[in-house]
Amino acid sequence: MNNVSDGKLLKPYDYKIENVDNDGCAVKKIYAKSPEYVIYRTDSAIRIDMDDDSPKLKEYSSNHYKIGVDLARIYSWLPENLSWSEPINKQIARAMTTNVAGNYEDAKKMLSHAEDRIIKLKTIHGRLQYTLSAFTLVLLVFVISRFLSSSESSIFANVMLCGALGGVLSIAIGFRTLNVDVDSNWQTNCLIGGSRIVIAITASLFSYFAIKSDIAFSFVNKIDSNYGIYMIAMVSGFVEMLIPNIMNNLAKDNLRPDNHDSET
Repeated sequence: MNNVSDGKLLKPYDYKIENVDNDGCAVKKIYAKSPEYVIYRTDSAIRIDMDDDSPKLKEYSSNHYKIGVDLARIYSWLPENLSWSEPINKQIARAMTTNVAGNYEDAKKMLSHAEDRIIKLKTIHGRLQYTLSAFTLVLLVFVISRFLSSSESSIFANVMLCGALGGVLSIAIGFRTLNVDVDSNWQTNCLIGGSRIVIAITASLFSYFAIKSDIAFSFVNKIDSNYGIYMIAMVSGFVEMLIPNIMNNLAKDNLRPDNHDSET
């Protein structure tokens, strides 16, 4: 990496890729260059550097300050390392170039479109991380269920697996509507995705105990095989609020005044 050895400030035409700018940051990409200004990217920011001796310095600076709020908002969405968002980086740079030339309204439209693209991209990434973590946990449950297939706990393992499958099926079907926070990192998205499967497994186990105790789904006991139990377990994992609603109804029944009177 080259540097300026004489200590003088770089002029826009001195900027080159893999050299450093006037702040000592490596120049990774140059989007626009003229004798009066240069627009470029470092690892963490898209910048503009103007020639201090340019007769249009005040005009260019004034134009650039107009989009300061828009750029600050967009930078808050961008990742720390900009290498993965290069198509969006180019659009931001084009907007900055357009704005410096005095076309503020056009630049603002470009930045608004770039912001929408960033949010959509981060949302898709969050949903993928959410879904992949859920699939990973289901795979782990599958391995455990196969390992316990010959033991007395096999029915519990199979119930857990069916609940997990129901949960991941629910996630896959509702992929386009998954709510993810665009500010969340991948660890948070993965934990939330994994927690959805844990809830599905818990619901499936509750459904199993509800069947065996004749609290709910008692019709399944009339079936000779365990397929009815597995089906209810999968439905419990798929319908996230099914088991909580049953538990709420049970709690309400126990809190009714007539139940207390009968007990006394």
